[in-house]
Amino acid sequence: MNINRVTLVGFTGKNTRNSSTQNGRHITRLSVATTKRYKDPAGTWQEKTQWHRCVAYGPAADSTAKIQTGTHVFKGELVHREYERTVETENGPVKIQWPLTEIVIDAISVLDRKAKQGREGVA
Repeated sequence: MNINRVTLVGFTGKNTRNSSTQNGRHITRLSVATTKRYKDPAGTWQEKTQWHRCVAYGPAADSTAKIQTGTHVFKGELVHREYERTVETENGPVKIQWPLTEIVIDAISVLDRKAKQGREGVA
């Protein structure tokens, strides 16, 4: 059995960006921050935040497009792909294949923001 599933619980960083493919399929893009809390060797709480690129297509894009900054659960598939990008060099512009990793959203749920409160000291 093979499974490629991702579940993120975090905060959206910006408003969603909506577009369509040439054949009219809706696309919604957004970024989600997840923060890991841990104690350093001195016993002080630290936080490390990572940003994740997320994209939704079709019906999932329509519901995702309505989301503003807040807390969300994303369930999706981790996708690695490349696209052609032009990079400036000393010898002029050069086209290269640029790697990209995204979470493709197939379902999304909004969480209650109150759940974030009172988490001090929770690992």
